[in-house]
Amino acid sequence: MKINLDIIAEELSAFSPRRAGRKKSDTTAPNLQGVGLYHSQSSLSPEICYAVDADSISDSFICPFGITLTVMGNTAGLLPDTADADILILDRGDAQCTFSDMFNALNSVFLKYQAIDTRLSSAVMKNAPLQEILKIGEALFGNPLILFDKNYCILGEADSRLEKLELVCDKWSDSKMLSIDTVNAIKTSPEYRRASESSDICFVSEEYFAYNTLFAPVEGSGSPLTLAVMETNCPLTRVHRQLALYFSGILRLALGRNHLSSGHSLRFEDFLKELLYDTQIEQAVIDRYLLAMNWKNGDNYLLVTFQTNRFDKINSIYNNICGNIEKQIPESFAFYFEDNLLTVINLDQARLTKTDAVHMLSIFLREGLFHAGISYIFFDFSTFSSYYKQALGALEMGEKYSPHEWCYDFEDYVLHYFMHYGTSRIDGRHLCHPGVVQLYIYDSKNNTNLLETLRAYLDCGGNAVLTAQKLYIHRNTLYQRLKKINGIIHTNLDNANVRLFIMMSYTFVDLLGLTPVES
Repeated sequence: MKINLDIIAEELSAFSPRRAGRKKSDTTAPNLQGVGLYHSQSSLSPEICYAVDADSISDSFICPFGITLTVMGNTAGLLPDTADADILILDRGDAQCTFSDMFNALNSVFLKYQAIDTRLSSAVMKNAPLQEILKIGEALFGNPLILFDKNYCILGEADSRLEKLELVCDKWSDSKMLSIDTVNAIKTSPEYRRASESSDICFVSEEYFAYNTLFAPVEGSGSPLTLAVMETNCPLTRVHRQLALYFSGILRLALGRNHLSSGHSLRFEDFLKELLYDTQIEQAVIDRYLLAMNWKNGDNYLLVTFQTNRFDKINSIYNNICGNIEKQIPESFAFYFEDNLLTVINLDQARLTKTDAVHMLSIFLREGLFHAGISYIFFDFSTFSSYYKQALGALEMGEKYSPHEWCYDFEDYVLHYFMHYGTSRIDGRHLCHPGVVQLYIYDSKNNTNLLETLRAYLDCGGNAVLTAQKLYIHRNTLYQRLKKINGIIHTNLDNANVRLFIMMSYTFVDLLGLTPVES
């Protein structure tokens, strides 16, 4: 582990350190890995902090270019600030403190950080639990550490010393987490707002949180986590920001060697599984979990289910596959559930159409010899389980009627599914043609009547004259409405199966007393 003069100055604060020399603008760069005695005739390294006795410095002393120098004692102004080196001057204080004492103190700083680095590296290589790595890391800061996931759930255990920290229990995982009010308070702090734009380390004062705290992002190939350094024993300083950067890198390595490397927020995965088990979850809770992914209810989503029963069920294999899927498709989340791999895609955030998303998966699917079932596009996560059933239904019907294909869209097999199971497995509204749902939403938002216009047109066998008479409108008005309808549903009404599908959708709504969208 390399350190810098800022860290050395803080560790040796008892010697009243002050800076001299060129005072480089990038003083936070860790560039030093050891200490040595300065000799003008020897070859000097930019990675060594050289110690020199102030008594040996005279008017003729020429500071070498580009080195780091620690001067022990009073230089009496013999080292100007213009010297082209990084210089730290330590005051001996009383005469009892010798040069050897100060040199040993300087050397002990390097030994301390090298020992911590060795312990951390060993823990990472041994796949030690995160809690153990955090405990070792406390020696860097002199304060307790906590690691949060994207939902501000604590990974590990809450430190018993943090008496003022108010936590709530996450009902899905039994983990401790920050309350919504606490998270909102943190996010209103000025530095958090500034840091959030650049994913930088930020300081949040006890005015907004239980303690003065440094929040450091831990980002890598997976879901971002947050390291919190809470001021309970030692005041937080600029040096702690530098150490937090180093320790975040250690945590990235640790996470890269265990099951979290798949890029998952475990809490979000648990949440989705609860939805698949048809657990009733309040809308506010759903919104919170989606917000953790920077998603929201109302975005357009697609669920793809991959049949994996031809593979050995080894978690590491599934984690790698999930990671590959998430790399292949932006704004996607993949996880394993009941012998299947599921992928949720936020089409709006990824700026993809359904066709685009499937096309991006095509090479992956064919090379992996997967079969995939695809749900309707949906926007309400409270009905998530219905779309999982759609994807499973698409797989079942697709393999039965089109075994030579690899990708099955439920929209293409909904009639087959209905012939087999009716509405016994999937709510009738979730068997409706997507165009009927889209027209219902459009009518609700725009106070139009396109849904009934389409129904009348199909009832009249596609005869425009009869439809216009039935609706008491002019034929030109009807043609304008039909053009608008085609622009919304993007469906070929000349296809007999499409017309049958749409008429069946109206029947589902009528007979079952439903609306195309759940209220």
